[in-house]
Parts: sequence; structure tokens; C-alpha cells
Amino acid sequence: MFGVVAPIAFVVLQVLQVIITPINHYSVGFIGGFIYGPWLGGLLNYIGRVIGHVMAFTLARIWGRKIADRFVPRDTLDKYDKYVSDKSLILFFMYYLPLFPDDELSYLAGLSKMKFKIFLWANIFGHVGGSLGLAYLGSGIDTKDILFWFLMVTTLVGFPVVYYLMKISKKSKVEIEIN
Repeated sequence: MFGVVAPIAFVVLQVLQVIITPINHYSVGFIGGFIYGPWLGGLLNYIGRVIGHVMAFTLARIWGRKIADRFVPRDTLDKYDKYVSDKSLILFFMYYLPLFPDDELSYLAGLSKMKFKIFLWANIFGHVGGSLGLAYLGSGIDTKDILFWFLMVTTLVGFPVVYYLMKISKKSKVEIEIN
């Protein structure tokens, strides 16, 4: 139907399924793997999901916080910010798991005071596992493929390392400012 622009149309569908959360992300991810195979399907899933989650975070940050400030008591928002804002490692694992319902999480992160940079790292690394996992399920799983395991282990280990390094960097910055 879309011909050469079909992959772009699929990425747009993937973006829309994140923004319009009732659209089932499992089916779209499976379809990506079924139509394009595990690698291209996983890549297209990944691109669409990362873009969609950045858009959801941004929409919540721009408009959602203003609405929350009007209708939610300040002490409740402060508790929410304290609980959610520095939980990027948890966010990463929720994105990483292919069968975890995660589309709403970016809206929730955008409502918090989580820094965009922290969110972006969790988003970029986390969606590797979910995007590939759903595409593999859609195309038929081939766990004998060494590249599959390499990418899964690399991203599973990679983000916690980046997270730890960012925490050390933040701590060092605070110590420098104190001195």
C-alpha cells in the first residue's frame, strides 16, 4: 500500500501508538517483526518508540505539569517529584522488558521533575530490549543468533554502567562546588 515509504509509515504508526496510549504497542511491535523481520523490524520499532516517548515526555512536561500545578496540591506534587524524578534506572528496566506496558511511563516522567537528559538515556538504552524483543516475537524467535544475545546483554549492562557514571559525575560536581 505504501511502497517505498512503508517503513516511514510504520515508524509514524509506532510514534502514534506511544502518544495515543490505548493503541496496543505489543501488536504494533509484533507487526514490525512479522513484516520486516527481527532486525529491520526491531530497528523501526526502536526508532518509532524512542521518538514517541520523547514526544510524550515533552507533551507532559509542557502542558501536563501546568495542569497538575493547578489541580494537585503542592505537597502532593513535591512528594511525587521526590519519588519519581531520580528513578531513571527503574524507568530503563521498565522500557527494556518487551512485555511491560510502558507507554504511559513517559507521560508520568514528563510530569515529574526528572531531567530530560536522564530520561533520554533511559529511553535510548531501554527501548533496545523491548523493540528487539517484540520484533523477534513477531518474526519467530531465533535465540541461536549470537548478535541477538550480544545486543541484549550489552544494553542490559550498558545503561546501569552509564547510570552509575552519571551518579558519580553528579556527586563529584557537588563536591567541587562545595569546596
